[in-house]
Amino acid sequence: MTEEISSYVAGGWAPHGPGYLVASPATGEPLAQVTNATGSDLDRAVAAAREAWQQTRWAPLRDRVAWCTAVAELIAGRAESLAEELAVEHGKPLAEARGEIAAGVRGFHLAAEEAARLTVAAPLPTDPRKRVTVIRQPRGVWAVLTPWNFPFNIPIEYLGPAIATGSPVLWKPAPTTARIATRLFSLILAAGLPDGLVQLVLTDSVETSGALVAHPGVDAVGLTGGAAAGRAVARAAWDKHLLLELGGNGPVIVLDDADLTAAVPAIASSAFTNAGQVCSAAGRILAARSVADELVAGLAAEAGRRVLGPPLDPATTMGVTHTPAVAATTLRHTEDALAKGARLVTGGAVRPGAPTGMWVEPTVLDDVHRGAALVVEETFGPIAPVVRLGDDDEILALANNGRFGLVAAVFTESLRRAHRFAERLESGSVVVNDESNYWELHLPFGGWSGTQSGRGRVGGAAAFNEFTQLKTISVQI
Repeated sequence: MTEEISSYVAGGWAPHGPGYLVASPATGEPLAQVTNATGSDLDRAVAAAREAWQQTRWAPLRDRVAWCTAVAELIAGRAESLAEELAVEHGKPLAEARGEIAAGVRGFHLAAEEAARLTVAAPLPTDPRKRVTVIRQPRGVWAVLTPWNFPFNIPIEYLGPAIATGSPVLWKPAPTTARIATRLFSLILAAGLPDGLVQLVLTDSVETSGALVAHPGVDAVGLTGGAAAGRAVARAAWDKHLLLELGGNGPVIVLDDADLTAAVPAIASSAFTNAGQVCSAAGRILAARSVADELVAGLAAEAGRRVLGPPLDPATTMGVTHTPAVAATTLRHTEDALAKGARLVTGGAVRPGAPTGMWVEPTVLDDVHRGAALVVEETFGPIAPVVRLGDDDEILALANNGRFGLVAAVFTESLRRAHRFAERLESGSVVVNDESNYWELHLPFGGWSGTQSGRGRVGGAAAFNEFTQLKTISVQI
């Protein structure tokens, strides 16, 4: 029997009603029937959040730390079952799902640690009769919208700092991963948090999502998603604080002195981990012509070693794409590149006879034109497109000639060239001699100004800067 799930607002689970079906992307098997939140649900949730705000904003540090720690321990106690459910609902291999659950545990522990690191400053005033302090206080009620590619871990980048600062959150997870979101929320609920501090809003309605972020009772909005979603949220919530972690099509640069024995597996991992459904994936590989032949051959061999299979099969090393739209975009971008003169090295199709259309093979393309959709748009699929270029200046120019500025990677054995590229690349993060997906919870992560990769930063202290605001207090003595 298909599980029925619904939103949790104003201290209770909403009654079951009209909604949508969540199914396994690997098999098409129905997993859950989800009830869509209503406008009344939103109003009640916001009212409950604003009521909670009057209490949680003043909660002692020891309580906020205890809440985060309790959630972390509850997740750790159910890690294996959560990983299995995540793998089935998302389509990623069980090994990757286990890593995501483990990162979630660390995320809540990190939030507890960062809450204790918030400090008060006491700048010296020019007037000796005054004493000045600068403090940080939480911003208020948040609406947080999170994606399906890492549906357990990415929400914790927002929920951890929110709980640790006493900031009430109305969390709307991606519709297609509502079941694992409900599992995480249930553990948060079991941790004994105050009513209204975290509430769950389930819907596949764009209109309802828009009403949530535009609601006058919401003070700030956090979103991890695509550029189009970011634009829509920014328009609807123009009068609120915005934290937007958006898309990427980061350049992975391979210079003529790169150590290919290290670069090839790192780039393949960037291209095929999570079936390429990562905002920091190897979206466009810009290679010096002198090393391109060896690089392409190595990537093809790495693609051949990937085992595309069922998520719970221990032999599986690459999962399926999560949605039909991702599969279609990957195939469309492949066809566009071929039409513009690229060479298909391996992959480029859905596995024949697969249970669903999401079994997209790991794909390597060579000699991709710089005007191909793969180079200028975010693909978000299991594909490694190689663009052959000349000297450093030509590579750097194309790397910075794009819509996105999230993550870039550079492979070189020259310290001078590494620093030159790292400092000149217009990207929020630059990784040297490692996969572009390198990431740690406590590091700032976000887009470069003037690009479609967002504004603000998640990660460690940077996230706490987003969830709090400065207040200057002067006292006449």
